[in-house]
Amino acid sequence: MQQSPPPPTGLSRFIPGLALIRGFSSALLRTEVVVAVTVFAVLVPSAMAYGDLAGVTPVAGLYVALGAMVLYALFGTGKQVITGPEATAAIMTASLVGPLAGNDVARYAALAAMTAILVGVLALLARVARLGFITDFLSKPILVGYIAGTALIVIGSQLGKMFGIKLESDQFFQQILELISRLDEAHLLTVAIGIVSMAALFIMRRMRRALPGPLIVVALGIVASVALDLQAKGVAVVGPVPAGLPHLAIPAVTIQDIFALLPGALALTILIYADEILTARAFAAKHGDKVDANQEFIAIGMANIAAGLLTGFPAATSASRTTVNDQMGGKSQWVGLIAAALTIVFLLFLTPLLEPLPTVVLGAVIIVACIGLLDVAAFRFLRQVRRAEFWLAVVTLFGVLTVGILQGILVAVMLSLVNVIYHISRPHDALLDDVDERGGTVYRSVEDSETALTEPGLIVYRFDAPLVFANAGFFSERLDELVSNAGEGLKCVVLDAQPISDFDSTAAEALETLDADLERIGVELWIARANEPLRHLLHVTGLTKRLGQDNLYPSVRAAVVAYHTRFGATESVNDTSANVPA
Repeated sequence: MQQSPPPPTGLSRFIPGLALIRGFSSALLRTEVVVAVTVFAVLVPSAMAYGDLAGVTPVAGLYVALGAMVLYALFGTGKQVITGPEATAAIMTASLVGPLAGNDVARYAALAAMTAILVGVLALLARVARLGFITDFLSKPILVGYIAGTALIVIGSQLGKMFGIKLESDQFFQQILELISRLDEAHLLTVAIGIVSMAALFIMRRMRRALPGPLIVVALGIVASVALDLQAKGVAVVGPVPAGLPHLAIPAVTIQDIFALLPGALALTILIYADEILTARAFAAKHGDKVDANQEFIAIGMANIAAGLLTGFPAATSASRTTVNDQMGGKSQWVGLIAAALTIVFLLFLTPLLEPLPTVVLGAVIIVACIGLLDVAAFRFLRQVRRAEFWLAVVTLFGVLTVGILQGILVAVMLSLVNVIYHISRPHDALLDDVDERGGTVYRSVEDSETALTEPGLIVYRFDAPLVFANAGFFSERLDELVSNAGEGLKCVVLDAQPISDFDSTAAEALETLDADLERIGVELWIARANEPLRHLLHVTGLTKRLGQDNLYPSVRAAVVAYHTRFGATESVNDTSANVPA
């Protein structure tokens, strides 16, 4: 068995990336260089595309990649994770910053950079407050619907590039309708280039997923643009790309701007963290590694602060580049550092190569990447597991498309909580019956819902949930129904309380009322298998005194034996060990 590495000590506890120096070897470096070149090849076109998608200059995507990859390599604990510009963070940035910036390009860039810094600060504060539990509210149906919805939004935002039309609408369905109504304005050469680019990307992905399809398509697009002078034929191109490294700068925004950006930055922080931790854990489990969830807050925070100070926009985990890294055999964050070094070389010397690139090629790269996010199998899985979760994913999808990403997610979270409360309010319960098995008699759920008694004069009832205000009424109704159907011969009701992990004042009142109602008709209420917290709550609410300490039993079996003793019933008891319920 492979031994776990010793826990980090000293400064490495706060900067895990320092361990890269201790683990350095020439053989490892040779392997990581090859992987880093492939990751870089995928990074350049996608980073520029996402910069355009975020509403800033395409080269800003490379600034984000540079800062995020270096800082995540130093502070992150996911060995295969590659952080940088990504579609969902880019589109959310555009939806947040656009209404505040108007048509002021400089103000737009400053607000986008400040959004990244705010995401970074909030992530660091979340680490201090240990707020990782917040992501628990982003259930799988919400994530599935959110990813599909944002993928469609991104696709919609690129449709104008694919047809050579500048669309005025900024909502998905309006964009589709506007495009249909303006198809006669489509630039046919642009459409042809887009279709060929998408077809090439799909073919290369099908041939070999590790193949740097985006880089190949971008390179061919540049060659075709220069050879055929596509710009002169009406095809839009990227144009001049500023060379050189970005300057460190604090965005020039006002306090009012910061307060306006905060709600969106908070939502971005939660979603970026949820996506990052899920991705990091998936790849760590594959390789037998572990991810420090609290440290990942720091890694995300530092990566985004760096992206903002380099005049970029919020950074997130790149699922595509992380997958390429893993498929090519990347073993450490040396891949991210080497890819960052290659980005520096590109920014210093090679940016003029991108000037003739048709923007429709960048649109094709984004659309193909987003089509890969439309996970039909995930919707199918949710439908098979529970229809309510499938519809929650669908509602999230349409909420994101119609009312906006942030609002759609909030609506979905509220619906998810309502769904949880509904299931808590109507939990599974069971009338228990004795079943002879090897070694004695155990008590299991009665499958026949018509059965009213466990045995003559006795009801053994199990409630499979915490007993709280949301289901206290249901609990009372179910027991009233069982007691009514039992007839006049009923002498005792035994509550199997092991699944009752929580108990509140409303439940205490319901239990007290039940005992009083049973007492009036000469029936006793006993409790079996109450755990220690429940016993404490029974004591502080006075129910132990009301029910009687002698009527609290360690097992259903013990309660049934006591019933036979007290009421003169006879039974062949093979074993008096603890009951084992279904």
